[in-house]
Amino acid sequence: MTPTSLCKRIAICRSIQRYNTTSTPTTLALYRTILEKRPLLSHPTATDPATLRSRYSSRFTDNLRSFATTRILRMASDEDYMAFLDKANRDPSEGYTKPQSSSKQEFKATDDGAQIPAAIQEATKDAFYVSDADEPFVPVYLAWDEDGKGLPDEEEFVSLIQHPDPSNAQIEIQDPADWDPQGQYKSILDAVQKVGKGNDVRVYRVSKGGAKAEYWVVTTEGKGANAKLVGAKALAVES
Repeated sequence: MTPTSLCKRIAICRSIQRYNTTSTPTTLALYRTILEKRPLLSHPTATDPATLRSRYSSRFTDNLRSFATTRILRMASDEDYMAFLDKANRDPSEGYTKPQSSSKQEFKATDDGAQIPAAIQEATKDAFYVSDADEPFVPVYLAWDEDGKGLPDEEEFVSLIQHPDPSNAQIEIQDPADWDPQGQYKSILDAVQKVGKGNDVRVYRVSKGGAKAEYWVVTTEGKGANAKLVGAKALAVES
């Protein structure tokens, strides 16, 4: 650096300090950067205070505006990105009522205050259905207006047990002899036949999703509007 260049730089710094008495350390640092990176004015009047102040203040303002704009754009970009992540991670079913899975809901087996016949109570005591998970038999006692039809069909049955999704219920009707070909559950079948007093006995298999299903061994007690659907049921896990 020649003596002349050095003198010019000193003159520029003094002029800037003279006309910017309120400069902060940050402002001075930016001025210093401008002086280091911008070429000196070759103009003979470059050290004129008014010209220097106007010229370098304009450059400083442009740099400061560019810096502020970059910060604002970066912040907006970060906020948009976080909003995008929140939306992507949001549960798509949020705000909608989910139908309850039949595997998690217990079907209705007895009415409130039902008087379970003694034969059913005795037969289901300590009785289990053997599958991948041995589950106990429980009594069934539901009001059923049989209207001379006897036992309900599949649609009527899922309505009686209050299936959470009747239109998609997987249900099949089996003959007791096919359900228990080896007589393993003879005590259950005998108790149901006894309560039904000669009425038909059916086995309803109701899927609970996956490997789970319930077997309902039932008959009718009484006739007409005062009839009852009576029997026993048990959960099976059939993998």
